[in-house]
Amino acid sequence: MNKIFYLKLSCITFIISSSAFAQLSIGYTKANNLILRSESCEELVEQNKAICLWRKTNEPSFIVPNITKSKCVNNSRGTKSIVVSSCLPKIVKSNHRKKLYKDGPNCWGTALSFKENSTKPRFVWEKEILYWMDSPVCKKLEVGEEKKPGDILNIYGPEYIFDRNHITKGSELYDVIFPGHVVASPVATGYSGFHNFLHSETYLSSKLSFGKESPNKDDRFNFNPIGEVYGRPRSEKCQELQSIVPNRREFNNKPQDIQGSACPYFSLAYRCQNIRNFLKSLSLSDEDKTLLDEAERLDLINKELFKFQRNSQYRLTSQKIKNYLSIADSISDDSLYKLSLKPEKNTEMVLVYRYFTAEGIRKAIEQAELTPPTEEL
Repeated sequence: MNKIFYLKLSCITFIISSSAFAQLSIGYTKANNLILRSESCEELVEQNKAICLWRKTNEPSFIVPNITKSKCVNNSRGTKSIVVSSCLPKIVKSNHRKKLYKDGPNCWGTALSFKENSTKPRFVWEKEILYWMDSPVCKKLEVGEEKKPGDILNIYGPEYIFDRNHITKGSELYDVIFPGHVVASPVATGYSGFHNFLHSETYLSSKLSFGKESPNKDDRFNFNPIGEVYGRPRSEKCQELQSIVPNRREFNNKPQDIQGSACPYFSLAYRCQNIRNFLKSLSLSDEDKTLLDEAERLDLINKELFKFQRNSQYRLTSQKIKNYLSIADSISDDSLYKLSLKPEKNTEMVLVYRYFTAEGIRKAIEQAELTPPTEEL
């Protein structure tokens, strides 16, 4: 079986960070509840409220509790702490800091899982998250627009080429939807003059974010001090620089002197709707509704594969693996064919959702080294 390797300088890079920033620090109880510590009880209450509002964006029926300073506990050395439990989103409560036993979800998959592109986090391709960012599902915040808990921070930096002919499942789909979108790299290796989409993280507050930094099984879902988000510049003028348009290597874009610019690394903030609910709200034909229902049934396989990634005792039979791959490949190919017919936008979005849901199945099985990889891992 081929050994898995990871590209560097992207969402699939291994990241190392500490657990404290400024006066706010992060800890956990034995029951895996979040502990926030600070010298200010007021700050702790505000951070707790932000996490509650985040859960509300994911679970609209959730009733935000009244958080008061009475929750603060005095610690030694003059610090205070607050335990966050009921406000943790369900998927966070059950998975944050927990070990994975197989490689799987990456930063983009973690961010989009809170927008329900899948029931459980899975691997997401760069082109997959870009498709939704550029679709009616998401909107780029305006200059000066206030960020809210649940917004997505996308981090960009200079692109460095390691493999000029790197083909992914995402680029295969873009070749069908946007023929000729790829601009050949002007260099065989090294700095290309274009921007690279490095990382995504879920914004919670001016002090906190949540994410997973690579597909590696040793990398966990974590709350992070926002000052330590991978690639996000320390300079405030480059943070959430909403006026800039990334110079991605596509269409008619030309190389630029990105390294010499004022903000070679910068972040952008986006606000996205629940993808599944958005698709269901569209005016769809009966055929489109059938395709969407099929994608949701496919996602049940991804849900099982996440259980396989999380549980060292969970087993997949060789026959089940064979069946899952056959289903995924068939639906993926069919989705690409239907997309090649240039359907109207609503149908296109359903087919893109269906395509990546199917490819997510194959990807998880390849990551577990249960079948040879069809793209670089």
